[in-house]
Amino acid sequence: MSLESVEFEISRQARAWADIKEAFKSKKVLVATAIGIEEIEFQKGAKPKECLKLSYDGIFGYLPKDFIDNYTFKGLTFFIGKQFEFTVEHIDLDTQIFLANRIEALKSLSQRFFNKAAENDIYNAFVRGVDPFNLYLLIDGIPATLHRTQFSHTYIEDLREEVEIGDRIQVLLKKIVKPNQPYQLKENGKERVAGESGYLEVSAKELKHDPWTQIISFKEKSMYLGKIIRIHPDYGIFVELAEAPGLTIRCNFPPNCPDTLKIGEAVNVKITKIDHQERKITALIILPKRAVGKNNTSFRRSSFR
Repeated sequence: MSLESVEFEISRQARAWADIKEAFKSKKVLVATAIGIEEIEFQKGAKPKECLKLSYDGIFGYLPKDFIDNYTFKGLTFFIGKQFEFTVEHIDLDTQIFLANRIEALKSLSQRFFNKAAENDIYNAFVRGVDPFNLYLLIDGIPATLHRTQFSHTYIEDLREEVEIGDRIQVLLKKIVKPNQPYQLKENGKERVAGESGYLEVSAKELKHDPWTQIISFKEKSMYLGKIIRIHPDYGIFVELAEAPGLTIRCNFPPNCPDTLKIGEAVNVKITKIDHQERKITALIILPKRAVGKNNTSFRRSSFR
């Protein structure tokens, strides 16, 4: 490393340490990257605590597991490499190490959120939990739930295969209800009252390109090249049409479907019906006769929404 590089690194860390000391006094919210997991003994003889090791421009700190979130996490491995908001709980002037508290940072952010946020704003949401059907998000400290139908324009069977805990995704704020205020559910008009954290309705798919707009390039009763992007024993074969990224058709397994079909393989798909109102395609996978046998030329139909 050159002398100039060394001097730049020293200057960068000096500015970072100044930020840490100022944040300790003012409780300002900073953001750092988790670079590891360590067990730290904060008091002599006390049980060590599992912590994320943070780097704030080269200044290291520790974020204890019980200071990350009020949400219960099974482990911290997913968080390595991810960014976290924090306030500074304590600093060690001799070692230039800081103790971080994310729960307090989220409280601070949430107190300001409802004064500045507006519907149709775009926010980076932190994924604090995920199951097959929902993402459990934090948006400036405010919890929100994103159903898989609002994640993508294409069918998602299991969100755990798309997103992991600690990721950040962009979402559109569709509805904002302040704490303890009444609101109506869009689906059935039923009135509810928001809790102490308020209520947010969000969408990720409305910020993404809608692949259905490409359907004008395809016709019924025509055959097209596609690529297998997924094979599921219960739901069938998912085929993305060539030259139409994201425009995917879910097809049943053809009779006597060979075991050699695999993800990434090119196949022919015959579109039998396009329902623009329902955004549904009825299609067949057409395999070469040698793949299905001489006397078997029938194929099953499937629909994709």
